[in-house]
Amino acid sequence: MRHCEQKCSPIGWESVVTSLTNIIHLPNVKSMSRFIFAAAVSLVVSRAAVAQRVPGRDLLEFPLGTLAESPPLTRLIVGGIWNPASAVLPARERAQLGFAALTTPYEQGVESKLIAAAFRLRPSLSGAASFVQSSVSDVFKTESDPQSFGDAIPYGTQVLSFGLGRSIRSVDAGVTARYRWGSLDTTRAGAFSLDGGVILNRLLGTPVRLAASTFLLSPQRNSEAATFLLGADAPLLRPDSIWSLRAGISVQHTESRGHEEYLFVTARYRSIDASIGLSQTEVFGNVNRRLRIGLGLHYARYGVAIAREDGAAGIGASNQFLLTSAFR
Repeated sequence: MRHCEQKCSPIGWESVVTSLTNIIHLPNVKSMSRFIFAAAVSLVVSRAAVAQRVPGRDLLEFPLGTLAESPPLTRLIVGGIWNPASAVLPARERAQLGFAALTTPYEQGVESKLIAAAFRLRPSLSGAASFVQSSVSDVFKTESDPQSFGDAIPYGTQVLSFGLGRSIRSVDAGVTARYRWGSLDTTRAGAFSLDGGVILNRLLGTPVRLAASTFLLSPQRNSEAATFLLGADAPLLRPDSIWSLRAGISVQHTESRGHEEYLFVTARYRSIDASIGLSQTEVFGNVNRRLRIGLGLHYARYGVAIAREDGAAGIGASNQFLLTSAFR
């Protein structure tokens, strides 16, 4: 259970954001996780920013559904959540369904879920839909001691997305419209965004893949913190029906928050694939390195995978689960 302190007033809480502003000036913050404190600081930089931005943006910085692969390049999860171009279906498939879940240790208490689908509209055109829900549990109001009172403070966000992807020779491209809404105690807001992405499956005739995409790029520039992603990978061994080995790099930058560089290697042997990568993030001036490991199994039209990412700043590792199904 996580607590946050409050300064009392005759009219009670006007909003959790106002209270969190007061917290920052107190000499200590009891029983509050580093994650919630960082989120609070980012949300109360200024009253104008609080009024315009949608709560819960922090919760979407976890690599949900990617396991240990690169977000702009991965095709493990359907629906084009990180790159709208990845919604394009393989030639022999009519539809795909996918479910992903992510949990973090108690100190953060984040739970995220993703359900997505992609379906063929025309031979070279695919449609996609996805829904993401992410929240922090057990955040309660307190006074000057750790004794909590009242109901838990709701802190979470949801994203509903609809997209189209098209394949033209060796190039996949896509666009996705999203609506994200979030809540932080009594503060609730929402915003639209329109994202695009492209995957070059054979760059200049070589086996190198190059991908670029956006995430939560809003026409209302002050309503969302957009993320820009770029990635590339290439085979280390000549791929065949039994073995394949690829290595690559990706970078992503989130406005007003920070950036990440990610190096990874993905290997496949028959129906088993494994990925390992090293992430370096810089957020609010803090640099952290995390190791990600993913393992997947494909059987018939089903795929199941698990992954683990090391924690930072004394917080334990996070875990992911992924389940997909293809229809031909």
